[in-house]
Amino acid sequence: MMSPAALAAPRRRLRILRRPTEQIRPSTPRAQRRDCHGRLIAALLALAGEASIDDAGFRPWCSATFLGAQHRFTLRIAGKSAHSRADQLVRDLPETELTIPGHIVADVVVDAVTPQEDGTMVMSLAILTIEDW
Repeated sequence: MMSPAALAAPRRRLRILRRPTEQIRPSTPRAQRRDCHGRLIAALLALAGEASIDDAGFRPWCSATFLGAQHRFTLRIAGKSAHSRADQLVRDLPETELTIPGHIVADVVVDAVTPQEDGTMVMSLAILTIEDW
């Protein structure tokens, strides 16, 4: 049986104590993405000889295990031997090892080669680079 004092005691209410919100931070900082687009342009121009880049762009790319970028280039080859140099690049470029510090050139694809009226050759290239940790 309960005592009369226990019956007369007021009921306690539970209070929820609120703490100030804290910013959630990852346990290890995420590595900052490194850009190799400019170095890739320089390597292509050195390989092509008398050439220029008409259009270039890239977008970030990742898979389950790799970080990298997809690069697109429009390369214009000029000069008297533009046709033969373009043919040579089409044959050699997929097998050529482009050295970019901190990156691996995983894939090089020549999408199109178009002769122009002025004797130049225009090549569309797609290159996949992966960051080397």
